Order: sequence, then structure tokens, then C-alpha cells
Amino acid sequence: MQILKYKLEAYIPFNNDSIEKFLFLCEETINNLTSDKEVIFKLKSATHELLINSLEHGYGKTSGKVTFLMEKTEHSIILEMTDEGSGLNPSTLDFEKQCADIDSTSDRGWGLMILKKLSDNMVIAPNKPKGTKISLSIST
Repeated sequence: MQILKYKLEAYIPFNNDSIEKFLFLCEETINNLTSDKEVIFKLKSATHELLINSLEHGYGKTSGKVTFLMEKTEHSIILEMTDEGSGLNPSTLDFEKQCADIDSTSDRGWGLMILKKLSDNMVIAPNKPKGTKISLSIST
């Protein structure tokens, strides 16, 4: 069996046990989508970063609803994470500045810089009616 599309919605308390359980479910799906070790590393790293960003920044280190979506296409795997937190205005982001020099990156922006480096394409958009949706594409 090969999974082609998977969606998981969960209300996640901000504690290690809940975060680890959610990540475990996501990682099982990743392992069923591909056997390419580099792609697996990128997907697992991105999933962890997206989840932590949602809970820390979107929900202010409290509980919240997160949706994890993965879809395998002919040449890539799409990873999408949405939350209903405080939201992020993508027009205020400067990826050229954030990704140009690791030493110049401030305390903010590390997670997004990591996601940009892991993926072939990244889109950040509002999640209607509230929150943020981040979609990544990783070539297979």
C-alpha cells in the first residue's frame, strides 16, 4: 500500500507528550509516502518546525487546532500545516534578508528560514477565517 493523500486534524495541548504523539502520527505517514531518506528527513524536519511554530506563535504556547495535510504528486510531496491561531501577515516577511546570512538572523525568523531551506517552494497564506496556512513542496 502507498498513501497518496493524508489529512490529520487534531486539537493539541502544548505539552511534550501531545506534541510527540502528533509528530509520531505524521512521521508514520511520511514513511509510507516515500522511502527516499533525504526526502524523509526534509519532511520530518519541516513537520516538526511547522507544528512548533503553530503552537508557539499561533497559539502563544497554549492548546490549539492544527491540520496536517500531505499529498504525493508525480514529482513532489506537498506538506501543508494550518492553524487557527493569531495569524501571520506574509507581506511583512523578507525572505531574502532572513535567508541571506544565518549570522544576521535575529531571534525571530529561524523557523521560516529553516522551512525555506528544506523545501523547493513555500507559500504562506491566511487560513480563513483565522490563522495561518503554510504549504511546502519537496521534490521526490
